[in-house]
Amino acid sequence: MTKATDTFRTKPWCHNCAQAVANKWCQLYVNPQTILADLSKASGGRAPNGLCGALYAAIQALPQYEQQLTEAFEQRVGGTTCHNIMTTKRTPCHTCVDTADSLIEEFSNK
Repeated sequence: MTKATDTFRTKPWCHNCAQAVANKWCQLYVNPQTILADLSKASGGRAPNGLCGALYAAIQALPQYEQQLTEAFEQRVGGTTCHNIMTTKRTPCHTCVDTADSLIEEFSNK
C-alpha cells in the first residue's frame, strides 16, 4: 500500500475517509490496535465539530500539529468541515484523503 486511498471505499477493506488515512499511518496513533474501530463513525460529517474525517484522522495521528494541519488542509482543500467541502467546494473525498495523507507525511518528517 502506497497511498491512503488504496483502502478508501475499496474492497475488501471499504474504509471510510478517516479509516483509510489511519490504516496507512497506524503506527503514529496512541492506540493503533483500535484506531480503525475508533474512526468507524468519523466520516460523512460525523467527526467532532463536523470536521472532514480525513483531517480528523490526521489530527489524531499528529495532535501536536493540529493547528498547522488544519490550516494547511484548509488551504489545499478549501475548507475543514465535511459539509463545507462537499457542498460549497465540491471537493471529492478522495482528494481529502490524499491531502491528509500528504500532510501526515510532511509533518511526520519534521
